[in-house]
Amino acid sequence: MRILKAVPNSVLWLLRFPPLAERNLLAEAERRGVRGARLHFTDVAPKAEHLKRGFLADLFLDTWAYSAHTTGCDILWSGTPMVSLAGRTMAQRVGASLLVAAGVPDLVTTDAAEYEELAVTLANDVDKLWQLRRKLEEGRESCALFDTARWVRGFEKGLDKVWERHAEGLERDHVTVEEE
Repeated sequence: MRILKAVPNSVLWLLRFPPLAERNLLAEAERRGVRGARLHFTDVAPKAEHLKRGFLADLFLDTWAYSAHTTGCDILWSGTPMVSLAGRTMAQRVGASLLVAAGVPDLVTTDAAEYEELAVTLANDVDKLWQLRRKLEEGRESCALFDTARWVRGFEKGLDKVWERHAEGLERDHVTVEEE
């Protein structure tokens, strides 16, 4: 709600919730001084429409408790910048990993205040958002996030290393695969 207050004429676009949850979110927004009309709910859509919707957004705010996974990939593929807060658990760090792999590590934050500040700064800077969108769109075919062949080669190298350790009778351990 603080981000909405700091970004005039902005809306928070959410996936439609069960009616009770939606009513509760609208009531909480009003309680915090944000008109409920600034929360926009839409239903689940087919993949093609979902990707088009992602393109229409100016900025995607990753959730903190459980960060974006498939939706984050879809948003970044659409060219829409995403702000993420890297948490402590794997589920809280996926969005951050996606941003690093997409070549925009500056969109990863480490605490709530930094997340909020970055979201407000970007939402109020159309030129910066446009630069980020261009970077994501231009890197779509070459960044690590969407380079499936590169990922497969790395995964295969990792499996080879695991097998080598096993064949040598070594204990299980982490393996590291160098970037190409």
